[in-house]
Amino acid sequence: MKIAWVSADISPNVASFRYRGLYPSFALADNGFENAYFSVRDAKIDHLKDYDIVIFIKTVGHFLTPIMRELCERYRRKVFLDLCDYVTHPKYGNNSGELRRVTILSQAPYIDAIVVPTEQLRRVLSVSLSNAIPIIVIPDQAESSALIERTRVFSAKKVDVHSRAELRRLIRPRARLIALKYGIARAQRQARESFLSLRMLAAELSRAPRSLPARLHHKLRDSWASHHRRAASQAIAGLNKTLADQTRVSGPSGRKQLIWFGNAGSDSFQSGIQTLTLIASDLIRLAKIADFELVVMSSRSEAYKSLIEPLPFPSRFEVWSQEACFEAVRASDAFVMPQIEDEFSECKSANRALLALSCGTPVIASRLKSLEPLKDCIVTDDWEGGFRRYLLDEVATKTDLATAGSIIEEEFSAEATGRKWLELMRLEKPRPAKRPRIAIFFHLLQDIHVLLPVVTTLVAGAGEGENGNRHDVDVVLMKSVYLQQPDIVREIVSTGARLRLLKEETDEDNLRALDVTSASVLIVGAETSLRPHRLVHAAVLKANELGIPTISMQHGLEAPGLSYFDDRHTSDVKIASSCIFTYGDPARLPKEASSDLVRRCIPVGRFVPGTSRHLAALESSLETLNPRRLPVIAIFENLHWHRYEADGYRGHFSAHIERLVDTFKDVFFVIKPHPAGVWLQKNPRITTRANTLLLRRDDPEFAGVTAADLLSASQAAITTPSTVAVDATQLCRPVLVFANTLDLPLFEPLEIGRSYEDIEAFVTRALDGGATMDAVSRFKSSALAPGNVASNIVREIDRLLEDRTPKPPQNKHFSE
Repeated sequence: MKIAWVSADISPNVASFRYRGLYPSFALADNGFENAYFSVRDAKIDHLKDYDIVIFIKTVGHFLTPIMRELCERYRRKVFLDLCDYVTHPKYGNNSGELRRVTILSQAPYIDAIVVPTEQLRRVLSVSLSNAIPIIVIPDQAESSALIERTRVFSAKKVDVHSRAELRRLIRPRARLIALKYGIARAQRQARESFLSLRMLAAELSRAPRSLPARLHHKLRDSWASHHRRAASQAIAGLNKTLADQTRVSGPSGRKQLIWFGNAGSDSFQSGIQTLTLIASDLIRLAKIADFELVVMSSRSEAYKSLIEPLPFPSRFEVWSQEACFEAVRASDAFVMPQIEDEFSECKSANRALLALSCGTPVIASRLKSLEPLKDCIVTDDWEGGFRRYLLDEVATKTDLATAGSIIEEEFSAEATGRKWLELMRLEKPRPAKRPRIAIFFHLLQDIHVLLPVVTTLVAGAGEGENGNRHDVDVVLMKSVYLQQPDIVREIVSTGARLRLLKEETDEDNLRALDVTSASVLIVGAETSLRPHRLVHAAVLKANELGIPTISMQHGLEAPGLSYFDDRHTSDVKIASSCIFTYGDPARLPKEASSDLVRRCIPVGRFVPGTSRHLAALESSLETLNPRRLPVIAIFENLHWHRYEADGYRGHFSAHIERLVDTFKDVFFVIKPHPAGVWLQKNPRITTRANTLLLRRDDPEFAGVTAADLLSASQAAITTPSTVAVDATQLCRPVLVFANTLDLPLFEPLEIGRSYEDIEAFVTRALDGGATMDAVSRFKSSALAPGNVASNIVREIDRLLEDRTPKPPQNKHFSE
């Protein structure tokens, strides 16, 4: 059986790969398994499909989803995800834990099991992932000198395995140019240093400061002196280290040695070297009664220099390496392992304590769940007692180490952990029949209001089939969307849909990661050949080539290329989707719409816009900013700026609004710019009035406020030609559409304003309660398809899925 181990870095110097990939692979190799190792950048389906089992080590990313899916569904391979940290913790990795949780949940159907080193980590991940994936505990193997020797052999083999890839990388022109550039820079730097050293030496030897400018002479002399001081100190340090090594080898001196080793730590949690501050006072007290030195071994020294070196007891820093650490621990009298008490640290493995005990070095540690098996042979949460026991009581030390040896052999040896890995390899996860996959692509911020109700509807209807779920719902979300509105991640996940994130840098890479090939149906928001929609358009064209049904949703009442055409948006604007779900009867589309386009339109209606959680904050702000409780009138703008130029539209609209605000002092006007156009936000003269509020998109207080939120808090609305007019009618608010000289047949029979007097009359009627709702009712009847929107959409998608379901062959002429 062949196993592929995939990790971000396949270096033995990386603890996650060493403990969770390399050492288990050694144990499995001894049982006849063939192992191969791949870095994430080499994790291509063409490489991995030839392996029976693929194990991803501490590697979580949306880009792996299509690979996992193909391994699982097409090649029927086993896929495991090994996690050694609480990666879904909200604060993990620059606060990206929630995104990692969402990503893993989206991959749940393709992962046979998650493997973790501790029971505590299993528990928190089970809760975090809602028990969606089986989680198996296999502890880290105790490191030994035999493993280190075997690792040396692996290092040599790894280079051989990847020599071709390395060769290709090195001979690429760009790589060669970069290497040449750095080589030249290094040579120039060395030449400058050599030349400067010669000048400095000459200046010193000549003792002739008048021959050089005094400032330059002093600079050279000081630099030369510091250069030699630095070299001398390095030489002395090297000599001291050599002498220290000789001392340790030759035999114990009077000074005891404590050691701490591990990762330098992160900013997310108090970890790494930072944890030594937890026992700093204990070490200071120990220094008063015992002669000891603390050795700190890690990859970076910054935290040591700032936190530990200034403390009043002897200490030194050494750079970590696998072999040096093993020897240093073996030469130490005790290993100290303080740990902060939090839910992240409680999940940590016992591997460092195991290494120390394997080296014959006793352990003094903070209490951790993973240390429970070792509780009878180490000291926990008693630093003074631990120091006395292991620095002064030789008999107790030998007893504890003997006990530790038995426990390690039974639970943490290669044989013990190897048996658990063998059991994992035999794990058989029930594989349900493949269900149709509906992929819904959120590309623009505006897609949220169009597609989120569709997601909710389809997830709710997914389980109505006779045999359980009828289909899977996968949501693909562009990075730019959730950066603008982070709430959308939570909202999508709360529906029960699987969420995948697109974070690539180019449209080509995002199209590849979108993975339309595995979809049964692709649903998108706005889709046209216009530049803002090019990625969606390309995805739809790709799906069409594969025979996958594609659906685009009518994005607005006036949708370019569908229901709206002008000098810029002509009939040359193409929509590629095989189906277009429209608000109402396609017969209402303008004459510019081609017969082919009209034929693909299916009227389903439009969801009533729902308010968001930001409504309460908006109402609270209005209470503060509008203390007189004046009636609120909402003003909205459109997206397409060029329309504002028609017959001075922009100037007229702005002037009318300014006059309106000045005329109606007893009305509070709230202006909402379009989230993409934000023209009124860039022209804020109107907002200098006390009775106005501009909901700036770049103001965190108002960034999430939706049109439905504002309409719900308003008595009436004024808008440029915009779908907000439809929102208003569905929320039963009187609305006026300012047209100036534009012809707006799609908005009839709503009130159309062409002058300031029209706008003023509308506001007067709205305030007096005389605004008629008859126009609102008639507009809804004519513009929106009858029936329940959710039912209409489900019915049409079921039809598309039914058409794609292979039918069993029927022989009408069957005979015996």
